[in-house]
Amino acid sequence: MRKRRIDIRLSEKEYQLLLSKAGNDLETKTKKGDKANTSAYIRKCIFLQEDRPVRLEKELKNLSYQVRKIGVNINQVVAKINAGYGNQIDIYNLEKALEQVKHEMKTLNEKVEDYGNH
Repeated sequence: MRKRRIDIRLSEKEYQLLLSKAGNDLETKTKKGDKANTSAYIRKCIFLQEDRPVRLEKELKNLSYQVRKIGVNINQVVAKINAGYGNQIDIYNLEKALEQVKHEMKTLNEKVEDYGNH
């Protein structure tokens, strides 16, 4: 049973935005499903979201770094091949780097989907 109460002050614009967001959230509507439950929406935002955006941002920065590193490797291999000095090992390394990019993107996609499901 909820016994504690917190009062907050909002501008009219903030209040309308809160009502709009709460009204569009199907998980927190009233039992009859036709009215926004702002208290439930606020609790959901506070307690269910936690630090996901921060973790997701870190994941995105890490992925960006990894892709840049892979991109440098790809550029080096392509330059060598285009200059006529490439060999079968260079082509293999290029394919390996491209597969690594695919893998990193798949991993990120799975993490983003996982964040969205919580």
